Amino acid sequence: MSENKMKLEQFIGTFPNAMNDDLCFKFLKWFNEISDQRLTISTMEELGWPGTKRKDESIHMPCGLPMHYFPTGLVQSLWKILIECFNIYYTEYSIDTPMEAFNFKAHRVLPTGGYHIWHHEQGFQNYYRIVVWHLTLEAPKRGGETEFLHQSMRIEPKVGQLTIWPAGFTHKHRGNPPLEGQKTYLTGWFELISPPQQ
Repeated sequence: MSENKMKLEQFIGTFPNAMNDDLCFKFLKWFNEISDQRLTISTMEELGWPGTKRKDESIHMPCGLPMHYFPTGLVQSLWKILIECFNIYYTEYSIDTPMEAFNFKAHRVLPTGGYHIWHHEQGFQNYYRIVVWHLTLEAPKRGGETEFLHQSMRIEPKVGQLTIWPAGFTHKHRGNPPLEGQKTYLTGWFELISPPQQ
């Protein structure tokens, strides 16, 4: 990762071309295969609202599927990219909290879709989430920005771009709807490392 291409502003780190086009394409191909097998769920179903129309699709990994569903080396390449960029972010902001990332979600949003409610990723049930990451695999022609409320900032989706930000209330955000074309991305969290059991 070339540091002169990244942007760190208001604790939001943007890393253009963190993942190359070939790797993005391989993830998209994998997602399409999983979708064809009807192994994805919609965000509405995930939130416990059954019977809603399926306007988007997501799959949780590695909890959702065995690792053999991935082409060889695909997930390892993702973790390598994440750790490299996260280490830059971690150092830049002098973070001293031990964290780990061990799962992620792949998500596809169709035109007019997305999660448009202002929200943050850290709460009563998920207090252990400290940092969020979002990596765009497929970008719409128009729309689909990640918008941050208090920072008055919109991050335009670009293929291969990784964005990292704090999970707490200071960084409330929402996914604006794709207006033309669809958006597919990977997302997850860096979480507190559990203390050893006594």
